[in-house]
Amino acid sequence: MAASRSTEHPGPLRVLLSLGRFEQLAALGAVICVASLALPWYRLGLAGGLGRSGASSFGFAVAALIITAASALALLIRVGSGRRPPLPLHEGTLLAVAGAWSAVIIGYLMIDRPTATIADFPTAFSLGYGIFVAMGGAIVLVLAGLRVRGDEVTSKAATRQVTEEEARSPTSSSPPRSRRSRP
Repeated sequence: MAASRSTEHPGPLRVLLSLGRFEQLAALGAVICVASLALPWYRLGLAGGLGRSGASSFGFAVAALIITAASALALLIRVGSGRRPPLPLHEGTLLAVAGAWSAVIIGYLMIDRPTATIADFPTAFSLGYGIFVAMGGAIVLVLAGLRVRGDEVTSKAATRQVTEEEARSPTSSSPPRSRRSRP
């Protein structure tokens, strides 16, 4: 027996596509960070363009980058399915922190480059374009997270203003209060 459409759970891709514009941009930044691991991050100019991708130089820092990007995507999928992070955490803040942490990890990987031995001489790799693509993805994640946070603050302020206006305005169901003069 097939499940009805109302009881089916949408897949992660459908949930990500149902998100807002800046949340989708944050998801794109996280995906770029992970996808850039297949690109050349390091290269040797002397050896005819020999290079290493981010995945081929896998270590704790690359694992931390993958975990951070996957956590940002998991947060976006969770938010897209209707569950918000518990207070005092906010979606935009968490996304911006994930992007900033990814940028720190990528900056560390820019400094801590692998070395190769050519004719018994250690040679340092130079940076390839893949690491800059990853940094761009991290920056997109930070900026989108900040924009989501700004939208959260704006909507919270608008909700608070509407609530205050409702509290100030007299309701039509209650009779107006009369002022009594004190003797």
